[in-house]
Amino acid sequence: MIRRLVSALCILVVCLATVSCKKLDSPGPLAFEPSKFADAIPDEYGTLVGVTQNPESPGWVGLWFQKSDRTIILVFVNVEQGRMSGKALTIPRK
Repeated sequence: MIRRLVSALCILVVCLATVSCKKLDSPGPLAFEPSKFADAIPDEYGTLVGVTQNPESPGWVGLWFQKSDRTIILVFVNVEQGRMSGKALTIPRK
């Protein structure tokens, strides 16, 4: 008797979990935006949270910033030539 009750309860939980599932929206392409400055990183990009180096092109590094609304901004800098890329990648947080 207890085995049937537990089995029925498990089936009910699985059915409820299946019905409550919802398909997620497919994400759109990430947006590259033109940099506001050619020689500076805007303060509105927020706090620097990470630095990554491109193994195929070691002169280029990515500077990862987090804005106050938790949006992530990626800025590319060439440390060998001392210049910044003309665009930044914006990754929204939801």
